[in-house]
Amino acid sequence: MKILVILAAYNGAKYIEEQMDSILNQDSVSLDIMVFDDCSTDNTIEVLNKYKSNANVSINKREKGTGNGCHNFSDAIQSLPNDLINSYDFIAFADQDDIWLPNKMFEAGKMLKIEQSSLYFSNLIVWDEKTNNKSILNKSYPQKKYDFLFEGGSAGCTYVFTNDFCLGLKKILKNTNYYQWEYFSHDWFVYFYARVNGHIVSIDNNAYITYRIHANNSHGKLNQISLYAIKERLKYIKNGWYFKQIKGFSAFITPVSIESKIYHLYAKNYFTRLYVLLRYNFELMRSTKKCIQFFIISLLPLKINK
Repeated sequence: MKILVILAAYNGAKYIEEQMDSILNQDSVSLDIMVFDDCSTDNTIEVLNKYKSNANVSINKREKGTGNGCHNFSDAIQSLPNDLINSYDFIAFADQDDIWLPNKMFEAGKMLKIEQSSLYFSNLIVWDEKTNNKSILNKSYPQKKYDFLFEGGSAGCTYVFTNDFCLGLKKILKNTNYYQWEYFSHDWFVYFYARVNGHIVSIDNNAYITYRIHANNSHGKLNQISLYAIKERLKYIKNGWYFKQIKGFSAFITPVSIESKIYHLYAKNYFTRLYVLLRYNFELMRSTKKCIQFFIISLLPLKINK
């Protein structure tokens, strides 16, 4: 089982060595890491240089920053030559500040093979560095018919996919102007691409990543159950977050499809949005609890960006 891990780095000197070691210490797989540093201003590169003599590690320092991790991962996929992609069985995303359990990649690859799926994701072990508390972040809810329209699968750091899937993803990313897509999420985009193109997705109810929450991890904090997370999510949504996602994703669905109708009605006005919620309700989110939250939030005054 040969695997390529794409690690997006930016000012990660404090944590990246621990993560690199946890990836290189994966059991029962042949594994390479390609690090894409997004113009770090700390000593991330100096830390990574410790791995220069490791034939399984390549370090790529960008000449110009992409601006965020989502762009970094997406640009990384586009930069991979097709023959390189085809030389691996699977490709995986990695964040710079997590810690992988030794069997993460073997278990992901095994499930992908058994289920003959194209994309894999899993639950996570959330580690709040400040309190040292650990808890399971459940992402293994069963799929619903239209769940990809309003949410992604799991954190991108749990994603593993086949080489064929990667080739298709690379092609569609080349035709996607995600730099102009406000609130673009590579996690969501990958899941959307998989579902809208009929790929089989494997969802693991186990957790093989210690997902570190720390002072500089603003996105990670949004995955916590806290007043801060609720306030921040509401801020995004009230500023038209869903409508901006609808605008971006609509380019990848058939105009006369049910999915297109759902998007159109959700974004049109309050009453058509209410119709969508009542008509499709629990088909829109994998988690019942999250679906109820989505229902309530969607009835708030929202900023619609045409």
